[in-house]
Amino acid sequence: MSAPDCQVAVVGGGPGGSTVAGFLARAGLSVVLFEREAFPRFHVGESLLPATLPILARLGALDAVTRRGFQVKHGALFSDQEMDLEQRYYFLRDRPWPHYSFQVPRAEFDTILLEHARAQGVDVRQPATVERVTLDRDGVTLEGVAAGGAFTTRAAFLVDATGRDALVASRIGRRARVPNLGKVALFAHVRGAERASGIDEGSIRIHVFPDGWFWWIPFAGDTTSVGCVMHARTVREWRGELDELYDAMVSRCWRVAKGLNGAERVTPVHRAANFAYVNHPAIGDRFVAVGDAIAFVDPIFSGGVHIAMSSGELAARAIVDAFRDGRFGARRFRAYERAVWRGVKPFFRFIQKYYEPAFLELFLKPCKRLGMFDAVLAVLAGGVFAGMPLRTRLSLEALFALVRMNVWVRRRARLPVESRLEW
Repeated sequence: MSAPDCQVAVVGGGPGGSTVAGFLARAGLSVVLFEREAFPRFHVGESLLPATLPILARLGALDAVTRRGFQVKHGALFSDQEMDLEQRYYFLRDRPWPHYSFQVPRAEFDTILLEHARAQGVDVRQPATVERVTLDRDGVTLEGVAAGGAFTTRAAFLVDATGRDALVASRIGRRARVPNLGKVALFAHVRGAERASGIDEGSIRIHVFPDGWFWWIPFAGDTTSVGCVMHARTVREWRGELDELYDAMVSRCWRVAKGLNGAERVTPVHRAANFAYVNHPAIGDRFVAVGDAIAFVDPIFSGGVHIAMSSGELAARAIVDAFRDGRFGARRFRAYERAVWRGVKPFFRFIQKYYEPAFLELFLKPCKRLGMFDAVLAVLAGGVFAGMPLRTRLSLEALFALVRMNVWVRRRARLPVESRLEW
């Protein structure tokens, strides 16, 4: 085969792709990144977790993000309309991550990361669409189309950061939907929505109501991202326009309707579907996937960007080690795959339970005994990728044991126990 044009080709310029490319370039590897869209571009997933900030610091991008003046986020407000419960969570101090994070319009945030990768020496080609990849024992050949016409690039290694498109898995693997998490989101940006005061101004709000749940993400200035996640069947059965369905959902959730009284929508209503899946394979001979190309998690705990950047950093470490010892087989990257799933599984576990009334009731009336409250906050902050101490794991098991007991109590009281958003 011909000599490679670069050591690593990264396909996808979102947070996962920009992160892995930036770390690889900082380690001295030659990297070409292909991104099919022109930035800035609108994207969902706008609330960062505190444990994301140390990744930005190690990447050398934290100062650029901080200088942008994004809205600071100190915690989250969760509510349930049916049980009439509400609970605020504030991120804890004295952890390996800060007690705050940022709410970021993704058009701006993703552009910062991609430009930072370029500044580290990454050869960013944009817009450039990779249409075909051919893996062989010596590397990978990428074929596609850019502004200058068709291109062919040869690399020693491939990183699939194509998000839900899953460039590799869609061609040689499979996608498995996660049971009971098949949802559709309708979302838009609004101006003039209700704003909290003090440290609560930047808190994300999650409002559960009978038809699904809303996110409420305030940005710096006077813009707020408001999205509704609902059963896919609700969208399929709707006969009107999507913005009419969005307005109908707003009217059914009184907290959101009250907060949007007098507000003006400043973007179209966007749609995103397939809110939970797992792709296989995530690793292989001379390739790894990162972020949404591995799995997509229901966004109720704002884990998307954190999972993308955490997996990007882990992937970069594994790839650098592979170039040092010259071994690029799938077995070489199994430790990376295990590390990613250790970080992702707690999000899936929480999300699968969140739709069950027995869990939600305890989540909104938290118990501070046995370290359960702090353990929940460790998950909400994104600290699971940094590893969970035994005490935290035991505290979470105690929480889920209480949930099982609450299922029994609710059944005895003839209260609902089934998940509210089953397929």
